[in-house]
Amino acid sequence: MLKQQELVIRELDTLPTEKIGEVLDFIRFLKIRAKSDAELEREFQSALAQARAIAAERGITEADIAEEIRQVRAQK
Repeated sequence: MLKQQELVIRELDTLPTEKIGEVLDFIRFLKIRAKSDAELEREFQSALAQARAIAAERGITEADIAEEIRQVRAQK
């Protein structure tokens, strides 16, 4: 396995810098695809709870969020 990792690193070293972000996106996609639906749901619910806690700390309400979304959509 290490040999394959070394090959990937060598290929990355020769890749144009502006393409490295695409490689990172693909790696993250592969990692997500390997997770079960239940695991993804747990991670989503955890992230949502964390976002709601941060919003509450900052005094951001559901109405504030809805208004922000409405304004962005109106710009399109």
